[in-house]
Amino acid sequence: MPPKKKKEEAEDLGAMKAARFGRVKNDLAMGFVGLPNVGKSTLTNLLAGAAHAEAANYPFCTIDPNVVRCIVPDQKFKYLADCWKPPSVVPAALKVTDIAGLIRGASEGAGLGNAFLSHIAAVDGIFHLVRAFDDDDIVHVDDSVDPIRDLDTIQGELCAKDRETMSKTEEREKDRIRKEKGMSRQAEVKFSDTFLSAFEKVNKLLEANTPVQTGDFTNGEVELIKDWGLITTKPQIYVVNLSKKNFIRKASKWLPKIKEWVDTHGGGQVIPMSCEFEQEYWDLKDDPAAQKAFLDECTQQAKDQGLTGPAFVAKSIIPRLIRSGRQALCLQSFYTAGPKEVRAWTIMKGTLAPQAAGVIHTDFERGFIKAEVCAFDDFKKYHDGKPSMAGPKEAGKYRQEGKLYEMQDGDIVVFMHNTSGGKKK
Repeated sequence: MPPKKKKEEAEDLGAMKAARFGRVKNDLAMGFVGLPNVGKSTLTNLLAGAAHAEAANYPFCTIDPNVVRCIVPDQKFKYLADCWKPPSVVPAALKVTDIAGLIRGASEGAGLGNAFLSHIAAVDGIFHLVRAFDDDDIVHVDDSVDPIRDLDTIQGELCAKDRETMSKTEEREKDRIRKEKGMSRQAEVKFSDTFLSAFEKVNKLLEANTPVQTGDFTNGEVELIKDWGLITTKPQIYVVNLSKKNFIRKASKWLPKIKEWVDTHGGGQVIPMSCEFEQEYWDLKDDPAAQKAFLDECTQQAKDQGLTGPAFVAKSIIPRLIRSGRQALCLQSFYTAGPKEVRAWTIMKGTLAPQAAGVIHTDFERGFIKAEVCAFDDFKKYHDGKPSMAGPKEAGKYRQEGKLYEMQDGDIVVFMHNTSGGKKK
């Protein structure tokens, strides 16, 4: 248990490190990035639970980005919905964009590169999908399967685009300073020490084809870099698309090499999965018994190879992907629960109570008075099976919080506000 906790803490720190460059808003999006025919559209379909993207064996079958909203797997939300059984149930969702495949030279306009890179710039985090399966029926844009080469290609194109952006950054900074100080266009400009150090650090990372988000920067440097519009400041999750056979046995000759590549390019989370496995599982969705039999059969195949233990119990990776994407964007949920509706609301980590109230309605933030809060774990422990806060109140676990309260993941909340100068609502 302790090692797992340390791993989770490390992933949280990594996510927060990447998210410092991001936009502060609740409706953030992840995007799938990779070469053509690595499984992006298939996986997007599976994430959404519907065929939203045209999954076809053709390099540029996805030209305009397909945007889907994936239901966030959430046992806390399900518990509250089962408890209250309201007519309206609204879970949290993660927005995911399926971006068409990049190819070598995209940063210089090859393929449909410039358009695709602009689509990448429009999302807030990246699922970097690489192919590690062989299939003669699915062509590879480079004619052979080599995920390390593919990682180099995609990362190289993203970093090349950022290097192009950086080549114009000094002139833009000069123009900003001249305008701010009322100087002529010909006047000499002296850069701040913060700008020079940030500029040097960023260029050093990009020359090594390493994402900028993995670097160490001061708060002042981060504030400058946020305005430079760099693609590689976005958090990345590396997703490895294996064959069904290799996914079942949790092994592939490529996995150690991919992990080594990621570690030497700034580090990051690596999630092995299999579109082949997930598609077969999804195709049985209308028959729960058949789905269970499919998972049992895959688990047995692992046992037959001497592979036992929790790691070899076959299950879908889709829920983990959605949760990991949300974590990378530093998003969390709070709940409102009652006889009419149970709803999960999405906010960023670190959001204060008035701003969380504003997610429900702007009037709630403007007229915020207080928040009445119960942590989910306290509700579950003390509600005695009843759809009521009476138990937590009696146990002293239903509390009032003010404007400086930082919302916690899983809070169940009632906001008190007053926008008319009259009675509370």
